Amino acid sequence: MDVVLKLNRVSVSFENSDFMLYPVSLTIHRGEIISVVGESGSGKSTFLKAITCLSDKNAIVKGEAILNGVDLYQLTEKELKKKRFKEFSIAFQNSAEYLNPLLSLREQLLEVLKKADFKDLEAAAGKIMEEVGLCAEDLNKKPAELSGGMVQKFLMASAVALKPDVVVLDEPTGSLDVESKNELLKLIERLNQEYNMAFIIVTHDLKLAEQISSDMYVMYRGQICECGKTKEILKKPRHPYTRGLIASSMEINPYRDIWGIRLTETENHAGCPFYSRCTQSVEGCSRQRPKLKPDAFTKNRFVACNRGGIVKVLYAEHIDKAYGKNQVLSDCGIDVYGGEIVSIVGKSGSGKSTFSNIIAGFLKKDSGKIVFDQEEIDYKRKHNFFHDLQIVLQDSNDAINPRMTVLEVVSEAAKLIENKDYSNEVVELLRELGLPSDEAFLNRRAGYLSGGQKQRLCIARALMTKPRLMIADEPTSMLDTSSKANLLRLLKGLQNGHGFSMIIVTHDWMSAVKISDRIYYLEHKELKEVDNDFLLERLA
Repeated sequence: MDVVLKLNRVSVSFENSDFMLYPVSLTIHRGEIISVVGESGSGKSTFLKAITCLSDKNAIVKGEAILNGVDLYQLTEKELKKKRFKEFSIAFQNSAEYLNPLLSLREQLLEVLKKADFKDLEAAAGKIMEEVGLCAEDLNKKPAELSGGMVQKFLMASAVALKPDVVVLDEPTGSLDVESKNELLKLIERLNQEYNMAFIIVTHDLKLAEQISSDMYVMYRGQICECGKTKEILKKPRHPYTRGLIASSMEINPYRDIWGIRLTETENHAGCPFYSRCTQSVEGCSRQRPKLKPDAFTKNRFVACNRGGIVKVLYAEHIDKAYGKNQVLSDCGIDVYGGEIVSIVGKSGSGKSTFSNIIAGFLKKDSGKIVFDQEEIDYKRKHNFFHDLQIVLQDSNDAINPRMTVLEVVSEAAKLIENKDYSNEVVELLRELGLPSDEAFLNRRAGYLSGGQKQRLCIARALMTKPRLMIADEPTSMLDTSSKANLLRLLKGLQNGHGFSMIIVTHDWMSAVKISDRIYYLEHKELKEVDNDFLLERLA
């Protein structure tokens, strides 16, 4: 395919502002559709203004934007006007400010159409209005008479009227209903196929990107953090921010409870822009800004991450376990990545707890390998350090000494690692878990607490060591419906806020689907990861 637009290290900075668009390089081929996605404030609008030469006056734009062999940044405004709408165009997001309030839609659309050789301008105007879902009669209206959706459609009509080589669309479906959105998607696809028009779609709608774009560029605070084939990125993201965006999309995840990316009150300008919100950041990330590099684990993917993308916290392979002649586990394996929840689902007696206890180091495996943090795991060491591995057992009554006080129970694991006063940390955790934190409760013996309170104490005790991986064995099996919902939201909230990885062992498919990033099914002694088709069958 011919190259129609090539960006060479395009960057934008502003006077008296810390925000900037860091150098972006990409190539758009004729007839290609790409998407640029990210949260509000990620720099998408700065990017699209830069490539269409519409940046603000205080913007300092550097690099090259080569359209059909000509660098747009070397042209005068008069020369750019000749190319706009004919070679490249843009439709901003539902913004009536780009329309003249004193002119009718007819006058404004004819002004565009006059750039080409139409025999009947009126007929051409009516046709393009109908193509975008408006009526020819709407040409008589002025911008103030339009709804937000109508403004969006008219801006689209102006952008594609002359069938330019490249069309940039800023949130094209943001103000449209489902029917209008589908019509617009069909229009883009038709124009793309019939006229070989290339589209750059700037959006926060991942479903839209999935439906229409071949390649995706993920942007965060002015930097491209991941790019590659759209479907491959959505199936297996390699940057923590990309994964957070995908997990936040209700359209992509119709059955899961939606949690946004954890918030932060601080910004990092020196190192990685995602540092303070990332679930796997280390100290060096605060000082070093990552470069966009080829991903080591996927083809045709680029990732900007100091740790090379989402790290694998734990993996197990070829795990076998038998009790006498009874084979319980056969060649089982699992992968757990940083900052994700993985569920192991299976019927009672299928071996779920056996497998989780082997992973936690409470049972010896007959064979196989378990690697934690890139080293074969040493359980004598892993339970004696902060930031390692913890487990919350199914029966909280057996897991807690009833004669110990609440303060002693919660601080127990941490004191075994370093014997000091953890009262302040315990109080903070109890509040986070929705438990009393006054002195009377801290000194209450655990045997006098309710089942739900004991279970939360076990979670607090595990969190005291700030684990990178926490295993929760059947955490909701003994709870009523309301308590189950509360605990699941609590666990997800804790995981989302603290950033640790979690393995949840359960027989409850619906709970697993609601909370998990990925699910493994243990059946007939074998453990296998399941896909969406399998889940839809189970939930039907």
